[in-house]
Amino acid sequence: MTPTGSTENKGETPPRIHPPINAITDALTFRTARFNLLLERLGSGNFRKRFGITLNEWRVIGLTHATEKATVTSIRAELSMDKGQLSRTVSALAGRGLLRTATGTADRRVIQISLSPEGRALHDEVLAEVTSRNEQVVSCLGAKECAEFLRLLDKLTALAEARARQEGVA
Repeated sequence: MTPTGSTENKGETPPRIHPPINAITDALTFRTARFNLLLERLGSGNFRKRFGITLNEWRVIGLTHATEKATVTSIRAELSMDKGQLSRTVSALAGRGLLRTATGTADRRVIQISLSPEGRALHDEVLAEVTSRNEQVVSCLGAKECAEFLRLLDKLTALAEARARQEGVA
């Protein structure tokens, strides 16, 4: 090992960070995907029943609210959503009067999106529910554990985003 703690490239295998993976169920990627799938199932039915929107519609509404100058392109990049699916979602939300769309002033190919007053009202109502549901999800953690989990999740997400850009899939 060098003074910085890294191994020199002499055929040595760097020490593993992840615990041993003997089955798919041991892999972090599988475990996080399963966790996410469970939460999506719980949220999806709830959003449809209580608010009349799909999970993807909520994500578009939420990101439109969170993004100062939302465009279809910026929302698509954040969600990694298929172009056609996002187009249908935006069209459906606009058709129901929840979103407004406009052609970009500098570039007519850019579609800017914003929430209508009805969309903002729905956003606020759903966000209150999301806040409550997130409290339920983290109820088995303490406040410090939750903050640490979110910090680590941000760190892992940043690495995944960098790798996606590097590999040309972002």
